Amino acid sequence: MLRLTALLLLAIGLPAAYAASAMPADTVTGFHAVLLDNMKHAGSFSCKDRMQRLTPAIENTFDMPFLAQHVLRRQWSSLSPAQQTEFTATLKDMVVTTYASQFSKFNGEKFVTQDTQDNGNMRAVRAQLQLPTGDPVQFEYILRQTPAGWRTINVIAEGVSDLALRSAQYDKIFKDQGFDGLIKQITEQTAKLKSSC
Repeated sequence: MLRLTALLLLAIGLPAAYAASAMPADTVTGFHAVLLDNMKHAGSFSCKDRMQRLTPAIENTFDMPFLAQHVLRRQWSSLSPAQQTEFTATLKDMVVTTYASQFSKFNGEKFVTQDTQDNGNMRAVRAQLQLPTGDPVQFEYILRQTPAGWRTINVIAEGVSDLALRSAQYDKIFKDQGFDGLIKQITEQTAKLKSSC
């Protein structure tokens, strides 16, 4: 089963839903369109192709600087600007690779964007991945308004917060192995995903 807990467009062929992302739901629906298109072209798109298409989609869906800062929480302020930039880029590469490897086949799946809830300065967009058999996967995007539009800062799949999960994992690695050790582990994990993608 495809999972969204593992924690985000190519200019040519940009899905129409993605072009207009004035509302939080538009951001989510547009991202789903890219994922689904990659899945439907599984026979002709290589992993590299899927990653190339996903990279701008991730940038237009996720607030990567915000995510990087909040994943590391209190450790963030101890990093130099160069380290902060390196971690953000490393995290983004891992997120892109994760989506490229997980959404690589099509068996009749369907994404459905449901309702949007107002949570103060945030918006929660509920959605589901409908599978050919079995129960749909329920998930929720948490978005905030940025100068570039609505961007995702967390994905909650089946009640599991990707941000909280990553934060706990990375905080432990950082404490045990330091910044370089964390970068090494994420890079190695990304390389394994690419090799099996």
